[in-house]
Amino acid sequence: MFRLVGFICVCAALTPYFASAMTAEQKQKIHEHFETIGMKCMKDHHITEADITDLRAKKVPSGPEAPCFLACVMKDIGVMDGNGLIQKETALELAKKVFEDAEELKMIEEYLHSCAHVNTEPVSDGDKGCDRAIIAMKCMIENASQFGFDL
Repeated sequence: MFRLVGFICVCAALTPYFASAMTAEQKQKIHEHFETIGMKCMKDHHITEADITDLRAKKVPSGPEAPCFLACVMKDIGVMDGNGLIQKETALELAKKVFEDAEELKMIEEYLHSCAHVNTEPVSDGDKGCDRAIIAMKCMIENASQFGFDL
């Protein structure tokens, strides 16, 4: 079960990868990459069964370790920097490694831009990024459908 958790968390946080045109091969490639990262982050940030349930239900998890788990995953893949800020340019570059369609990439870019405000939101944990990871995930979940992404 924990192998799947890393994938679910990252996928929920990075919904652009779930565009409807993604092939099974693309999904598998992403799954393997994120599974490794998720397992690594779970060593330092144990998420609860409730968090797992929330993530599977496409909800923002509320467990005490969930924010830092998500920040760990985002930092490891490069979409959050060492200052705890979301790097939408990095996320777009990652998307370009998976998607080739210019229209799809433009939609992903617009989607990422729709959550750019998360970097200006006040947080209580400074540059740790835990609070901002939750803010970013919430924004991405809320905005996904307007850009045609299916979590």
